[in-house]
Amino acid sequence: MNCLVTGSTGFIGSALTKRLVKEGYNVKALIHNKKSNINEKNVEYILCDLTKPSDLKKLPLNIDVLYHCAALVRDYGPKNDFYSVNFEGTKNLVETFKNSNLSYFIFLSHINYEEKKEIGYYNLSKKLAESYLNEKFEKDNFPTVIIRPGNVYGPGANTWVIRIIELIKKKRIALIDNGMGIFLHTYIDNLIDALIATMNTPKSIGQTIDITDGDYSVTWGKYFNDLVNILGEKPIKKNFSKKSAMILAKIMMFMYKLNITEPWVTPTAVGILTNNKTISIKKAEKILKYSPKIDYHTGMKNVENWLRKEGYIT
Repeated sequence: MNCLVTGSTGFIGSALTKRLVKEGYNVKALIHNKKSNINEKNVEYILCDLTKPSDLKKLPLNIDVLYHCAALVRDYGPKNDFYSVNFEGTKNLVETFKNSNLSYFIFLSHINYEEKKEIGYYNLSKKLAESYLNEKFEKDNFPTVIIRPGNVYGPGANTWVIRIIELIKKKRIALIDNGMGIFLHTYIDNLIDALIATMNTPKSIGQTIDITDGDYSVTWGKYFNDLVNILGEKPIKKNFSKKSAMILAKIMMFMYKLNITEPWVTPTAVGILTNNKTISIKKAEKILKYSPKIDYHTGMKNVENWLRKEGYIT
């Protein structure tokens, strides 16, 4: 089976590429503007800018499964950048493969749990792409599957491991509402299991499926302080109420728009860190036979071992 992975140098895309190769699939991996840090012998890497339709003409069309992991993932930035990459890039891919024999177009999206006032351009652009893909499925029977992961963590995770570690070391970490928000932890290997299962499940086509570890007992406060403990630092004492954090976030965004400073907290981040909603994975269990294998305790032990190996812990 021939697989194409976009965003192959990202955290999720690189992990997926490695697993596909390990399981014997033929893999072609798209890279945007940097060398792959995988360098798998059995992977053909293709330099391609998804925002340029002319660039996509170089892509092979004998693809059975396309995993669209490429995205601009930030909680702030110019609106046009998000829409160009996350929405227009997705449309360009669909246009390229609409007349091919593609069996699955698996789109990595984002779980919708923030309040409307906290949703940033990233989430909005993903929602727009979802609507477009659903329309292509309904009108043209395009083989779309939308996978929405929670907060993906694990060895090598930039957003929810490395970035947090750096903030802890700089003493720039704080809790919001005493860290009582629910951490929708999704261990990378569990997500990859779901992605592999998707391309072997015809019933997944046309579906939107949420993926987490299915455990909602872990708060952001516990997660952050577990990372603090791994580093041997003192527990986090600094705390903001959600209201105060949101006011600060809006001030930071105002200063960012005036080109004064980069925001270290945003309304999107406040919404994520104060999340009180649980997300059901029953649909994933039913359709994909998904059963998370790595629990939080094991996942954190793996993260700790990786941090030691990479020199983050001395």
